Amino acid sequence: MSFRHPLSKRVYHLKARPEQLSPKVLVAGDPDRIEIASSLLEDPVLVSRHRGFPVITGTYRGEKITLACHGIGAPSAAIVFEELAMLGAKLVIRAGTCGGLSPEAESGKIAVIEASAYENSGTLRQYFGEVSMPAYATPEVTLKIVEVLGEMGLEYHRGVALSHDAFHKVEENASRWGKLGIDFLEMESAALFTIGRYRGLKTGAMALIVDNMISGSELTEGREELELKMMKAGLEALRRLQI
Repeated sequence: MSFRHPLSKRVYHLKARPEQLSPKVLVAGDPDRIEIASSLLEDPVLVSRHRGFPVITGTYRGEKITLACHGIGAPSAAIVFEELAMLGAKLVIRAGTCGGLSPEAESGKIAVIEASAYENSGTLRQYFGEVSMPAYATPEVTLKIVEVLGEMGLEYHRGVALSHDAFHKVEENASRWGKLGIDFLEMESAALFTIGRYRGLKTGAMALIVDNMISGSELTEGREELELKMMKAGLEALRRLQI
């Protein structure tokens, strides 16, 4: 017996057409961050808000760029990454938030995620089975992000993230993960890197570190300003990169 899922090969969740998007996309999990970042674009147009995921296209310093929300966690993000690829995306940078799990990954810095560990379960196991698909950013994208952050004078730390699936359980696993040399904890970069590789996308990721589980620090002041600067850095990196 064979099965056919007619919705799996077409854009079902993002109500957009290919001509409405740029092949260069900046993504984030928070819909408010996407809408606030649209203030950095010239002539931003809301392409879709279906299911609460805003997709906005505009121009940044002469370059057409799209902003898109991917929601929280790998299942949600994977849907958006798949549909962005269907709509013609070629280069995707994530600008999210994360926690620090090493002394160097202090609150207020930008995490530049070079690669991501993940436990072989959930979404990525559905994709790759028993294969541990390498989850790494496209090197030239990472280097361009670092270049732009340096020019902007933003503090950053390059390292490895662990993408987990249970926000409110991380304390129980933090010690085990920390012993492996993990720098950051977040939920989507492994999905971006692996599915991006699988679907032929160039990818990169950064995240504002909002707390550190070693020092106990938490970013409580200036967070919105730093998030906007991070989004601007993402736009500038996208502008400079060749597809």
